[in-house]
Amino acid sequence: MEDTTDLKQKNNYSLSIRFCSNGFSLLVCDESNLLLSSKRVSTSVFSLSEEEIIHLLAQQPETEVDYRNIRLICEMDNYTFIPVPIFKPENAVDFLNLQHKTAKNDRIVFKILETWNTVNVFSMPNTLNMALKQLYPQLSIEHHLSYLLSYKIKQGESGIYIWVRPKTMDVVVLKNGNLTLINSYSYQTPEDFTYFTLNIFEQLSLDTETCEVKLFNTEKLSPFRKYIQKYVKNVYCE
Repeated sequence: MEDTTDLKQKNNYSLSIRFCSNGFSLLVCDESNLLLSSKRVSTSVFSLSEEEIIHLLAQQPETEVDYRNIRLICEMDNYTFIPVPIFKPENAVDFLNLQHKTAKNDRIVFKILETWNTVNVFSMPNTLNMALKQLYPQLSIEHHLSYLLSYKIKQGESGIYIWVRPKTMDVVVLKNGNLTLINSYSYQTPEDFTYFTLNIFEQLSLDTETCEVKLFNTEKLSPFRKYIQKYVKNVYCE
């Protein structure tokens, strides 16, 4: 991978900043979306103040580059998807509270995914929201599953798409090109991970010989892939 110190004079790259409770990642890609560099910063980012978050991001050399595109992605547990016809912005918090309990200082964010005729509603710490709005006032903040649906899954496809997080697997299922399932499952071991995946095959009557499983946010030789490949023919890592 290219040293990020060589990127300062270039502006044809894109940057993704992905936040989660225990830190954030900075991923730099070229114009063909080829990953050039990645870095992980471990910290309890959700407990930091707005000023501390701004200072921490400003310290990273990757944020000094004039990118053609910057994407802000947040991995959040509290989310829901609402069909566009019944969604009203003023009711976003009520929709979210049907499944999750939002905290007093949470910021409620929603993103309309017109391609899928659905709206992603999620909550995030307001300190993080305010820090990002100050640093990148022109950019929208995305939930990681909105990012997955918008940029990694094509309409008309079929398959199981899994965003892998420590102890949590976020699953999107397309069956016959239709959005069939969006849900998250807690797991402890690769065996748990495989059990939940196979249960989805069974409950949705999917064929393990033809239905693809795509894993995101994990290494190609991860134990998740190795275990699932014992039972599912087509398993890929993105």
